[in-house]
Amino acid sequence: MRRILPAAAALCVAALAVAAYAAAARPVTKTHQYRCTDRNQSLYFLVYEQDGKLNGGHFYVDNMQVGVLTAEQAGTDVIKAGVVGNTANVAFQLRKSGSVMVANYQTSNRTEICKASYKYQ
Repeated sequence: MRRILPAAAALCVAALAVAAYAAAARPVTKTHQYRCTDRNQSLYFLVYEQDGKLNGGHFYVDNMQVGVLTAEQAGTDVIKAGVVGNTANVAFQLRKSGSVMVANYQTSNRTEICKASYKYQ
């Protein structure tokens, strides 16, 4: 009996340590979701965030995925989302205010393509 109690206590401590590590190691994933609401209503952008850092995304037209996105912060409340494989210096600017723009970083031109609803969850 004296040998069983310390062994059982050690197993309980080990199990708790493994459970605490597994819970702490799981990354927190959130999404930035932009859905055009005025013109171009079929456009939808989804950008992933893991542990507070942007981690790519997807671009949808009529609920079909048409592109994979790179994502980076481009100022306060603006995400620069480029299409993977596009060699031109052009990207979407997704703003938390709801403005979705196409930006040409070569010529510094921007064009708004729609007003969007924005969700962060």
